[in-house]
Order: sequence, then structure tokens, then C-alpha cells
Amino acid sequence: MKPMWMLLNTGVIAALFAVSGCSSDTQQEAAYDVAKYEVTTHQVSFGSVPMVSHVPGSVVPDQQARIASRLMGYIRSIPVEVGQSVKRGDLLFSIDPQDIQSQISQARAGYLQAQAALENAKADFERFSQLYKEESVSRQQFDGIRLQYSVAQENLAAAKAGLEQAESQLNYANVRAPFDGVIVRKMAVAGDLAAPGNPVVIIENLKSLSVEAEVSQDLYAQLQVGDTAMVMVDGQKEPLVAEIYSLVSAANPRTRGHNLKLSLPEVNNVNSGTFARIEFKRGERQTLLIPESAVVNRSGIEGVFVVTADNYVQFRMVRIGMTKNGQYEVQAGLDMDEVIVTSNNQTLVNGDQVILTSANSETGA
Repeated sequence: MKPMWMLLNTGVIAALFAVSGCSSDTQQEAAYDVAKYEVTTHQVSFGSVPMVSHVPGSVVPDQQARIASRLMGYIRSIPVEVGQSVKRGDLLFSIDPQDIQSQISQARAGYLQAQAALENAKADFERFSQLYKEESVSRQQFDGIRLQYSVAQENLAAAKAGLEQAESQLNYANVRAPFDGVIVRKMAVAGDLAAPGNPVVIIENLKSLSVEAEVSQDLYAQLQVGDTAMVMVDGQKEPLVAEIYSLVSAANPRTRGHNLKLSLPEVNNVNSGTFARIEFKRGERQTLLIPESAVVNRSGIEGVFVVTADNYVQFRMVRIGMTKNGQYEVQAGLDMDEVIVTSNNQTLVNGDQVILTSANSETGA
């Protein structure tokens, strides 16, 4: 009969073997339960991206008119409002014509007086002409009457010109739009005194717009009239292609920059003064490019899943640069020829095993 301690040791050893066997089986089962995902991949490679310079600018109208009155007088009415579209010839404002009509009356009275004086001078000239032929008056007397007749003719011509000028002033009492546009500012109201040189309204043609900007000396040296640039205007979903039509060679003495203007295509719902971002292309450079589909976000961190040699994945944080044709520029975080996951990567975590679907796998160019 075996001692009790030997029986106890035998039971303990058996139990340990049983636990060890179960643990080994559990580890094997866990190893076989590792998640595997079918993914497509991309080999990181170099590509070319444009070298660009971004410059702020603003939208300006090609046609802007500060409409003022040619007459001195009180404004009788301004039938337009800010933001209102007007056509060429539409009434913008009118001046009280009372002063003008008084001037016309005075000019007409002067004209009638000159006309009467001319008739008298003509009658005297004709009478003295006959007397001079009959030698009843001297040559000196005849020349004096002839001079008076000539002066009367000149006075009538001057009076007629004055009347016509006074009547023409009446046409300027009603001020009309010089071109199709939009009222962008009213600088007076009915009852204000209008004077030559003081604008009453400002009108702009919003169908013909440009972008004005100031560029550095280095960028100015690379630009020419006729070059194009991409312009993103606030309120527009798509960038616009603009062409440089004005380059000012003289630099701003304070900023040392150069002013330029780019013509915009005809667009709707864009007003003068709108902020614009101009993108000038300055050649190309080589950089690492990856598809947009490879980038995932984990807790606010952008990164990609890199495939290891034994087909496991590791999350790698990357710094993203510019976007070009569905590809991201990688500024840091990846090396040349590394393989990254481009599909089925939103649920991946570190350590997952992947199955590369060779039919859909992407390789770098």
C-alpha cells in the first residue's frame, strides 16, 4: 500500500498536466481564431506634384462709375436702391430744374434782345448803304453803321449759343446709367445739394470682374502677361481659371510687392470686394504619393496601415500634404516601397492579419 503523500502528489501532478493540456489547446485555438481580412494594397512610390504659390486677392470690377451731377442743384429724387440692377439709360437721380429753367429764361430774353438789335442794325445798314451810293453820307459814317451791323450779328450768334447751352443743361437734370450694372452705394438722398464732382451713386458692372493681388518680387519675376492661374472665390464651389492681363513693374515702396490683375470668366453671385485665393503654378517636384483610400483616421490622427513581411498590419501615423488627382502627398511617416492597405481598412487594428487579393492589389507607378 502506497503512502498517503505519494497518492496526493500523483493527483497534483495529474491535475497540472490536465491544466497544461487545456492551456495549450486554448492557445492553439486562439491562434487559429486571429481575424483575417482580404485587402488590396499599394506600394509607396514617387510621383510629381506641382509647385504652387498661394496669394490672397480680392475681386474688383472692370467697370465702376462714380456718378455725379454736372449741375448745381437740389436732388429731387433718387429712384434706385443699393443692390438694384439697372440697364443703360435707366434714371438714377434727378436735379430740381427750377434754377436751370431760370437760366433758360434769361438766355432766351437775351437772344430776343439781340435779335431785335440785329433787325435795327440791318435796317440802318440798308438805309445808309443807299445814302452812301447817293453820296449823301460820308465814308466814315457808312463804315460806322456797317460795324454796328456786324457787331449785332455777332451778338445774336453769342445769344443763340447761350440759349442752346442753357437748354442743353436741362438734359443733365435727369442723370441716367451709362452702362448695365448694379448700384453698390448711395452717397446722397433726396433733398441733398448736388454739386459737380461730388458722387451721388456708384455703379459697377458685375458681369466683367477681375482679381487684384500683390505678389513678391521672386514670384513676379516668373510671371508674364497671358499666364493663367487657378482662383478660388468665396461662394464658388469650383476654382476658376483666370488670366493675367496686367503686371505692374513698379514695386510698392512699403511692401516691395508688385500689383497684378487677372481677368475672371463671367460668373454669377460674385460681388466686388469678395476674398479670393490665387494659386500660381511654378513647375513640379518629386514626392511620395499614396491613394486617398489608404488614409484612415484613428482618434483624430491620420495614418495608414502598413503590411509587414508576414502579412500583419501596423498603424503608422503620417503627415499629409497637398492633394492631386485622388492622391495624397506624404510629407512624413512612410518610406519608399513600403506596402500599405487601400481597401477594407476602416475596421483594421494593429496586429490583424490580412490576405492580399492579388487580382486587385495596386502597385506603385
